Amino acid sequence: MGINMRSEGLVNSLHEYTYHILGCGAIGSSAATQLVRSGATKFVLYDMDTVGTENIGVSQYFDEHIGMQKVEALNEHMLGINYNADIMMVDEYFKLFRYQNNNDIVILGFDSMKSRKEAVEEICRRKNEKPFLLIDGRMGGEHYQQYVFTDVKLKSYMDTWYSDEDGDPEPCNVKATSYCSNMAGSLIVNAIRKIVCKHPYEEFLTFNFPTMSIEKKTVVPRS
Repeated sequence: MGINMRSEGLVNSLHEYTYHILGCGAIGSSAATQLVRSGATKFVLYDMDTVGTENIGVSQYFDEHIGMQKVEALNEHMLGINYNADIMMVDEYFKLFRYQNNNDIVILGFDSMKSRKEAVEEICRRKNEKPFLLIDGRMGGEHYQQYVFTDVKLKSYMDTWYSDEDGDPEPCNVKATSYCSNMAGSLIVNAIRKIVCKHPYEEFLTFNFPTMSIEKKTVVPRS
């Protein structure tokens, strides 16, 4: 029986996709570990940074990971959950990798909006290599925004984009909390589950912990 046997029937088919985690900090590491716990097995991890003390409280790392490359530390943690996971590590810029098929899912977890924009520009340059799905998670200290793109187009993405200077209320690299990063991972996996199962999903949502309020735009897939 699989490690996700208690969620069978609720979370299915995630193993059929390859997950590209662009940025292995608070959002990326939370999404990756929750995906592997939910039955996903194929991953490509992208990050050039190392684990620092400041990452321990908000990301899926431990004290012994300090000083390690984030991709290596996250790979170690994920294999501890499922040693059969197929994980590729890229500690350079993501454009070095080519998508393998139409079952690629990209999760943007970079700290900076500039890096997110560059990633989407690179994705959109590859007209014949578009991913099946792109999810952009943006987190402040106690709030989270999520954008889901089933047809990745630069104009559509730029309609949601803002600069690092205009980020509101807090850019990802200033304040963060463990409960918000864990919520981010949960909402990303939930969105993927809904889309692969062809259920209605949230194209956009924002969650605010202080007020416990949520705003969302739900899309019903075409039958």
